[in-house]
Amino acid sequence: MKLKRASTDIFRKGMALFWFLASLLVGIGLGSPSAKAQPFAYVTNQLSNTVSVIDIATNSALATIPVGSGPVGVAVAPNGARVYVANNGSGTVSVIDAATNTVVATVVVGGEPHGVAVTLDGKRVYVANSVPDGYVSVIDTATNTVVTTVPGGDRPEFVAMTPDGARAYVTNVVSDDVTVIDIATNTVVGTFAVGDGPVDVAFTPDGARAYVTTHNTDGVAVIETATNTVVATIAVGAAPAGVVITPDGSRAYVANTLSNIVSVIDIVTNTVIGVSIPAFGGPFGLAITSDGARVYVANREDGVSVIDTATNTVVANVAVGNGPTWVAITRLTVVSIDIKPGSFPNSINPKNKGTIPVAILTTDTFDATNVDETTVLFGATGAEAAPVQFALEDVDGDGDTDIILHFNTQDTGIVCGDTSATLTGETLSGQPIEGSDSIRTAGCK
Repeated sequence: MKLKRASTDIFRKGMALFWFLASLLVGIGLGSPSAKAQPFAYVTNQLSNTVSVIDIATNSALATIPVGSGPVGVAVAPNGARVYVANNGSGTVSVIDAATNTVVATVVVGGEPHGVAVTLDGKRVYVANSVPDGYVSVIDTATNTVVTTVPGGDRPEFVAMTPDGARAYVTNVVSDDVTVIDIATNTVVGTFAVGDGPVDVAFTPDGARAYVTTHNTDGVAVIETATNTVVATIAVGAAPAGVVITPDGSRAYVANTLSNIVSVIDIVTNTVIGVSIPAFGGPFGLAITSDGARVYVANREDGVSVIDTATNTVVANVAVGNGPTWVAITRLTVVSIDIKPGSFPNSINPKNKGTIPVAILTTDTFDATNVDETTVLFGATGAEAAPVQFALEDVDGDGDTDIILHFNTQDTGIVCGDTSATLTGETLSGQPIEGSDSIRTAGCK
């Protein structure tokens, strides 16, 4: 059962009526949408002391941000507003404002930081520091200060959050084990051996399994997280480093630094499938888009490779700084939308001068009443029309409150022959959202 924000809903319903009347009188929309956290890839360039920003829609580098010395790990806050960079050479974490691509704070952590991860609520950042003696710094994102440290193993390397946000797993590259930290108490609740030289960790969407790359044994250890025991070991390429798992939990992608390939693992069978994907010059860190369509690979010697996961082929190469090492991508929450609720197929006449109703539906994992309607855009690509009115109501009759918005057809950019349309926006907390639905164009003869 989801908690409803009754007082806020009443206010927003009143605002919906206001905007509806205003649109009738002066033909305006709900106002210009605020700048949104678009899907960007952030790449640390260890040798040039910078972070490159890649627009994943165009696979082009948009900005280069100077940070500290020897940046390695990078993580994006859940709402996309801040990017955190571990500077190995200067013992600091750079805090980047994603709206301006500038460093707005520098946090001293010491100890040659490598990996960095942000909690699901965005309130804490965990930083793996290799020396001295190995520890994890915990940063309060409201104040950008270290509030505590947690002991790690011998040379902590990278850190990853479990899907439920309850624990952090930290690889220790010299002691050949993984430290498990309880996020609520910031205490170590377990340590388990995985193999020689663990580097990165990725979890299946349900959190039941963790996949840990073992750099010195050319393998991936499969961990049952309920017991933190190794249940399988998978041979991959030479010197595996970064690992990611697709959003549907079907495959894992592993960057093999010395053999210059990316291995693809079938999660069901825990076997390498197909032909290994060639990369370019020391693939190390990688990240996957929210829809699972692309994997971005940081090649330490030669830019960033973009892999199409439908074909498992490299479809683009992006030039960045020197020594690209790690990648993080802005997270998008995929939402359920219903174009022209109650009708199917969703017929749209691009020549019509009326409006198109689009509902964002509340589900077990998403509360549509948290959508900030002033940020929403809808159309052929999701970047066209702002709503002219909206309302909070139970659109699909399941007892939950949804949000329905109306868009001027002529502003959506939908043309004859289009088969889908997309909605983008943000929640009230700034979390980017995106949803698509099928359409059928009419009146085109």
